[in-house]
Amino acid sequence: MSLIDVRIREQRITIMARVKEGHLVFKRGDDAARGRRMRPVLLFLIFVASALMLLSRLDHSMLGDVRWQITSWMMPVFRTAMVPLEPIREMGRTISTQLELQTELERLKQDNRRLASWEWRARQLETKLSGLEAIAKVVPEQKLDFITSRVIADSTGAFGHNATIDAGDARKVKLGYPVINGDGLVGRVVDVGANAARVLLATDIDSRIPVVVGPNAQRAIMAGDNGARPRLIYLADGAKVSPGDDVSTSGTGGLFPIGLRLGVVADDAGSDPRVALRANLDRLDYVSVLFFDDPSADLTGDLSSRKSASTAKNSDPSRASGGGP
Repeated sequence: MSLIDVRIREQRITIMARVKEGHLVFKRGDDAARGRRMRPVLLFLIFVASALMLLSRLDHSMLGDVRWQITSWMMPVFRTAMVPLEPIREMGRTISTQLELQTELERLKQDNRRLASWEWRARQLETKLSGLEAIAKVVPEQKLDFITSRVIADSTGAFGHNATIDAGDARKVKLGYPVINGDGLVGRVVDVGANAARVLLATDIDSRIPVVVGPNAQRAIMAGDNGARPRLIYLADGAKVSPGDDVSTSGTGGLFPIGLRLGVVADDAGSDPRVALRANLDRLDYVSVLFFDDPSADLTGDLSSRKSASTAKNSDPSRASGGGP
């Protein structure tokens, strides 16, 4: 190896050693300087965080105004920051919706299969019932006409529960007509005007509705008490009423048709059975008025007319004396 090569090699080793040593010194000095610069910033951030926590605990109107003002200023920034994330959020919502729809589809398929079997069974029973009715010559049930009206006012205070509908004499509404909605019985008409009528709701303290309860058709009276759940009174001794039993009108007395849905026996009824109504009487919008007249009214009218005719016949002097015209 020549002298020149040896010198070049020594210079290279010397340069590498200096670079290495200088790099180490620079790194240690940079970390120390960076730590010294970051320490005040860290202390300032801790102070700001503590101050914000303290201010959030203070309930002062001025602080609230400042907070809302800052929020209003920052809203454009928040909206701008949300723009890039909106496609991701939309994708997440789409995936969540698809999963929910898949679950709902499976449930609907199961319900459809179950309802199909019940439909087949119902058709069989309907055919059998029609045959039995034809053999027994059963009188067909009365077909009810109805009108649909809108609730224009309601009162559900401590002293009464009633509603006002925009239908009256002009639309052939009469006293006592039942009023229903899509969920079941609402009440009955108790006052009629030319273009409006007042409905006594089933929860009113003056409401009394004859009902049947449960699969054994236990007869009772559903009495309102201005609460959300009317009471069941006048149950027969030994009658067993269980939570979840259906409650419907019995038709006794001719005030209501037979079989109008009311609700179910409440779960927390205890010794004082109450009815959880299907219809939400606090949010009535549209209702239907059934044109149901008391069937016994015709009998009463016929009886009165026959009595009047008999009285007139007996009081005729010409017939009493046996004379003729």
